[in-house]
Amino acid sequence: MQEDVPELADELDRFVIALAERIDAIQDAEFVGAYSEVSQLTRILGHDSERLGYPGLSKSSKTVAASAEDEKKTALQEAIVDLTDLVQRIRRGHRGTA
Repeated sequence: MQEDVPELADELDRFVIALAERIDAIQDAEFVGAYSEVSQLTRILGHDSERLGYPGLSKSSKTVAASAEDEKKTALQEAIVDLTDLVQRIRRGHRGTA
């Protein structure tokens, strides 16, 4: 985790707080069948997650992106549920969102 790096503290807080909106956008795109948008949003989330020290979130995001690119609806829905659960746990555990 990068939470111990003082220069990243504010960026991490903003990142974690914004996760709810990002998940909403991913879910909305999936609901309307905009698979390329789901892929794009989750690839960006994966990159941001990796950079800020959330490798599990990055991996989960990449799983969603791959499912969206393959247009595997059931796998995509399951991956989004897993991603949403992980985001909720991260938000609950982050000091800036308590």
